[in-house]
Amino acid sequence: MEKLEVEQLDAPMILAVKGHLKSARNIVAYELAKHLKYPLIDQDEITPFLQNSQHLDDISFDIALTIASIQLKVLKLGVIVSTPLSQRTHLDNLKKQAESVGAVLVIIQCLPKDESSDFSIEEVPRLIVDTRKQNFVAEEFVSDELDKVRKRSHRHLHPLTFINKPIDEYEVECNRCQKSISGPYYQCFLRCDEYIFDKACAELPGDTEHVGKKCPEYLRLPQPEYLFPKDVRHNCKICKNKGKEFSDSCHDCLFQTNMKGEYLPIIVNHESHAHPLNLVMMPLSYNYEFRCSGCGDFGYSTSYRCYDCNFNLHVSCILLPQTISYALSGSPMILLNKVIWIKVFVKLVRRKEIQSTGFTTVRHVNPQLI
Repeated sequence: MEKLEVEQLDAPMILAVKGHLKSARNIVAYELAKHLKYPLIDQDEITPFLQNSQHLDDISFDIALTIASIQLKVLKLGVIVSTPLSQRTHLDNLKKQAESVGAVLVIIQCLPKDESSDFSIEEVPRLIVDTRKQNFVAEEFVSDELDKVRKRSHRHLHPLTFINKPIDEYEVECNRCQKSISGPYYQCFLRCDEYIFDKACAELPGDTEHVGKKCPEYLRLPQPEYLFPKDVRHNCKICKNKGKEFSDSCHDCLFQTNMKGEYLPIIVNHESHAHPLNLVMMPLSYNYEFRCSGCGDFGYSTSYRCYDCNFNLHVSCILLPQTISYALSGSPMILLNKVIWIKVFVKLVRRKEIQSTGFTTVRHVNPQLI
């Protein structure tokens, strides 16, 4: 019934192993090169030949980047660059290199960091390795961490998962408010840094009645249209890198436009379901069809979805005020909007599916509606 597959684009990878301690950095870089069979470019091996130069760091990095360019453009290989990456301009050049060949850039931060020369890294996936705590095993690191970045290629849905602990070791900014995250947060299950939000911003605004006043009518329809005015459309990072404007055939552009316009909350904790519900905005061409677990009717393209249970709700069902409380014998109290309740009740009567055992949620009333 549901078509959720998303375009997957093969692309080479640039793994920049960053750290000011050469020994720790080389442990990670060399082991990854052996395991992945990627060419390894070690900036420290270039530096000794430039001892008379006044700009050792810049020149050796430029040489390393030139060698990497040959592997990426001509041989279509992924590369590993072992580098202190001590300057912001070096990161910018790496990003430009990745964009020019359609590669995925990943920063692998080796701890401890050199705080005196460290800088903020935005819009690039960053993985952390602390060789002080345990031996580095490349195979485990690739399967546990790197594959989450590699599999996503360029585009993927972003199922957000709630992490109820503060971020430690390094600073991460919320994609919505641009402030450092210090408490519980939501992050894409694939651990990409494109979508990471502190709890307040992901659930902002928590009052769905308030959202209902701001949400345009065309997003509430069972078959919604994406009629965002031109002045509020935002293109995603991938489209921006390709020189493309906002496109309603790109789910990332739709997500960015909603996120910045705050039309709908990214996450909703709804009374009718135990898990957080993710906002899903699919292009109309994807034929994303679902059965609403609230009213039982079909919906298309946009829903609030639980990735654990395949539980879906229409936007209109999410936005309806929760007005009726029912306490059934032997069951906890449930909260349902009267419109949803009546529609479900009529369906159950027609199908002779009313049970005498009681129930706690719409999902339990009629599992076939899901």
